Amino acid sequence: MAHKKNNNRLLIILTIIAFGMLGLAYAFVPLYNAFCKLIGTPVAQIATPSSEGKTMGDIQERVVTIRFIGNSAEDVPVKLEPVVTKMRVHINQPVLTAYKAKNFSSEGIQGVAVHSLIAFGNEGEEGDVAPYVDLQQCFCFEEQYYPANEDIQLPLSFFVTEDLPKTVHTINFSYTLFEAEEE
Repeated sequence: MAHKKNNNRLLIILTIIAFGMLGLAYAFVPLYNAFCKLIGTPVAQIATPSSEGKTMGDIQERVVTIRFIGNSAEDVPVKLEPVVTKMRVHINQPVLTAYKAKNFSSEGIQGVAVHSLIAFGNEGEEGDVAPYVDLQQCFCFEEQYYPANEDIQLPLSFFVTEDLPKTVHTINFSYTLFEAEEE
């Protein structure tokens, strides 16, 4: 009789543990997102078919040069710079890269990065090409926390669409980091 009681108790304990683990598995993503937000680490976002933007077509032979530039506004103690400064990409090719930021201050700050996408072609500067670049994930979309005396990675995912004017051969991705306005 004692063995049956022990077996039933063990079964109940194992069942509770199994349901607890299942609950943690479902809660993992929201807990991970909350933890990342708390420590200031950007969380990768995945573009879905229902998200706005153009659909990526077949990767084409045409290649454009992408140059990445990072700056911080005056009095912002964060150094913003690209991980890679230049790359050649095919039209419709998905690209994943990042910028890195180092806060040299003893206090964390909230910052907002503003971007501009400028094209260069056969005749020189051709202006803004934002309509031809589909940003899948960009740290410029929202305010970011830059922890004191720490480095963080800021992911950037995009592709250049096939309707980019034929004369464009280079696109500059330029980001400037500003301190967020206090409410």
